[in-house]
Amino acid sequence: MARLNEMAYDIRESIKAFSDDTETDDRYLHYLINTKRAKYLRQDLNNFQKTTDLSIQQTFCLGLEEVSANECGVDLDCDKITRTKKPLPKAIELHTKTAITKVKPTNKVSRPFNFITREKAVHVQDAVFGKSIYAFLDVDNYIYFLSDSSDYKLIDCISISGVFENPQDLINYTNCCNCEEDLITSCYSEDTEYPLQPHYVDLIKSEIVNDLLKLKNVPEDKINDAND
Repeated sequence: MARLNEMAYDIRESIKAFSDDTETDDRYLHYLINTKRAKYLRQDLNNFQKTTDLSIQQTFCLGLEEVSANECGVDLDCDKITRTKKPLPKAIELHTKTAITKVKPTNKVSRPFNFITREKAVHVQDAVFGKSIYAFLDVDNYIYFLSDSSDYKLIDCISISGVFENPQDLINYTNCCNCEEDLITSCYSEDTEYPLQPHYVDLIKSEIVNDLLKLKNVPEDKINDAND
């Protein structure tokens, strides 16, 4: 495993660009690394014969709140609906779903719920809810809850795991909802191991080095005459 800044440093060293005046800054290298990571992980995750490696997943917690049902993009027969207080970071999009791997209450005594797709949520209200609790990710990246039972209102915090497009997007997400401040940790920081298997770390670094060296070898057209 490696850290993102370590990967960027290795790339700089390989292209002899480790200097203060280089045009290849860390933000650009981070962007390239994150983009290639998402490409390879999307290929892996679309292979249903493979299990999702825990090392590439990130987990965080979100509190819930009640909002107007108009906030939800699904046509619902209600005035209020419960949703997460913040939208989720963008998860990797797969052929049939997003790469959200687990959504559950943080309180072990809370009633578990069914995490379904938005498409199923459109029709689930016509079914008999009973005491079932349903949750779905809407197009606005909030998770919404549906149920005929009021039990779901006792859930005040949920845990979410998944594989996200940009691991750095989780900097402002934490490991719990109502913990004391000294127990709260960010789900991603510069000291966090980059969520990627070791064999992809070397492959991605090598690809980026080759791409950047090719760009450096392209002659610069300094005359603005519309010719290459």
